[in-house]
Amino acid sequence: MAAETVTCAKGNNYKLHKEHALTDKKDVSDKPVPVESTKAIVFFVGGAGDKESYYFSGPYKNVQFARLEFDKRNETLKDQGKYKSEWLGYNEIRGKQDIQRHVLSLIPYKSCPVYIIGHSLGGWNGAHLTKIMSEWGYKVQMLVTLDPVGEGALVWLGSDIYREHPDPVAVQWINIKATPIQRDPSDGVADFGKKWIVACGPSLNVNVNTNHADALGLFTTRISGDKSACDMLHDSIMKDFS
Repeated sequence: MAAETVTCAKGNNYKLHKEHALTDKKDVSDKPVPVESTKAIVFFVGGAGDKESYYFSGPYKNVQFARLEFDKRNETLKDQGKYKSEWLGYNEIRGKQDIQRHVLSLIPYKSCPVYIIGHSLGGWNGAHLTKIMSEWGYKVQMLVTLDPVGEGALVWLGSDIYREHPDPVAVQWINIKATPIQRDPSDGVADFGKKWIVACGPSLNVNVNTNHADALGLFTTRISGDKSACDMLHDSIMKDFS
């Protein structure tokens, strides 16, 4: 499966602030200081009919296949308590209460590196999530949008997605659009929902000869040299531990 680079690059910068506890200057006794161990939290966000049925279709677990593949590469870090992934539906990250329950409750501290992989409607809501989390002081290290969908008025009326156009905030953003030579029914569904046509913004913006429903294929196809989005996500996490 071939990948084609199509557009421009843009970076986002973060200013991280250390937090200090206030102590009475006269108190000279030794105090235990908690050390934040580096962890990586990866959220895989599925689209319509992914984690639960969508108008009597599914669940198909499309992004779950990508998550399970990535988890295999990080078994050692997982065993050491340094890596955690979570499978979410696009509707589970829509609104403050859902974000607090399904996302923030899993993040041990605000500077913890967070990675978001969103497929279809999960890419649309996942992109919104990066902006919200950044505004709340969290660090989104990488966003990967896999053939994101959400521009259509009809899909907005029938789905729990944000109406506004996303404005992602992440250190690195990879966008992958499915442009299959051999189409299947999932590509028609994506067209109906109206794909999010990303013109500018990602660090890497590519087309891939893969069907819309194939989240695993979108995630693991080589898109930059010999690297896939899966590879680049793994490299970014390992860099945090180096």
